[in-house]
Amino acid sequence: MTKGILGITAEYDPFHNGHRYHLDRAREAACPDGVVCVMSGDFTQRGEPAAADKWQRARVALHQGVDLVLELPFLCACNRADRFASGAVDILAGAGATHIAFGCEAEDPRMLEELASRQLECGEEWEERTREEMKTGLSRARAAQIAGDALFGEDLNRLSTQPNNILALEYLKRIRHWEEKGRHIVPVPIRRHGSGYKEAAAASHPDGDTAQYAGGTALRQMLRRGEDIRPYVPDETADTLDWLDQKAAGETMFRQLQGIALRAAPEELENIYCIGEGLENKLLREIRGAGSYDDLLDRMTSKRYTASAIRRILIYILMGLQGSRADAILKGSAATGFSGACYGRILAVNEAGRDILAGDPPLTVIANINKIQNCPPAVQDSLSLDIQAADLYNLIQGKSLPENDDRRRRPWVE
Repeated sequence: MTKGILGITAEYDPFHNGHRYHLDRAREAACPDGVVCVMSGDFTQRGEPAAADKWQRARVALHQGVDLVLELPFLCACNRADRFASGAVDILAGAGATHIAFGCEAEDPRMLEELASRQLECGEEWEERTREEMKTGLSRARAAQIAGDALFGEDLNRLSTQPNNILALEYLKRIRHWEEKGRHIVPVPIRRHGSGYKEAAAASHPDGDTAQYAGGTALRQMLRRGEDIRPYVPDETADTLDWLDQKAAGETMFRQLQGIALRAAPEELENIYCIGEGLENKLLREIRGAGSYDDLLDRMTSKRYTASAIRRILIYILMGLQGSRADAILKGSAATGFSGACYGRILAVNEAGRDILAGDPPLTVIANINKIQNCPPAVQDSLSLDIQAADLYNLIQGKSLPENDDRRRRPWVE
């Protein structure tokens, strides 16, 4: 008897003990036949290059209990929370997921459901109030928070200030979207266990778990300082991954941005995806005085533009990503409900994962990126961005582009 397919969205940047806990609890809750994970590629939602490339991270995920790892396309992975979540849920829905598990900080997940419902019910008014608040110079996130306090009440809306809850709310809303289209998916919220996202600490648990936990940010900071992350991660994460030199990567990206600024006119930059309100002029001014990537980031960050938003925009500049191109790819198809950034490129798969694919899901599944001639144009265009993002990642990591060309890579198969 078919039990179903568990879907998970992750960055696994890097895979740590908290991810293992989340995966175990999700499996216990859903009792699935298989687990499919949609994982960010080489650039993450916060606009940074991942600590290790997508192929290595996918292999670790497979060995830690995932059966099928699909890449979350660059245009969704390196984007704001709603784009990230909707892209991931759409791919999982297309892959046949019957359950989708996600982490949250909420003690009572039913409160998240209530807040997600309220956000959907008041969507137009919430958006209008958010735009009004943004006119005062606030970032979109902060403006939405203030508008939400007024509409939903500060106590309930406080849930939306915590990082896992932010994405959880977006997952719930997108799951509701597919529910309305007749595709039933069970949400499986898993309360975050152990330290906070930016912290590292030992933790005990009533079920006897005495593992040590560290959030992704804390682990990346530890790697940057050359500290031992072994207590907080599986052995494979600690022993086998080829870590990105974060400092050197920042220096390389900064030099590339300086080169672009030397030749680019403001009108060239103003069409870059998500740039607006004269931000291109500020970039051209600040990059001449900045001494490093981090310095440039500090100079560009403001009440209106958060550090994550600026980091993403800087990646878009390095990619030369025009807003019109991104919008065309992200535009949904009225016939299918899927956007051009909705497809399943296989990064890693085992026998149970092959069984998932044998179910003939409606998703466009890609095992060989060189054989996509019959894919819709928007899918091909999005895939070309994924390849370009991998090239950029290899470039800033100092790897040979011919030897590490994404077109030459094949899924990890077990």
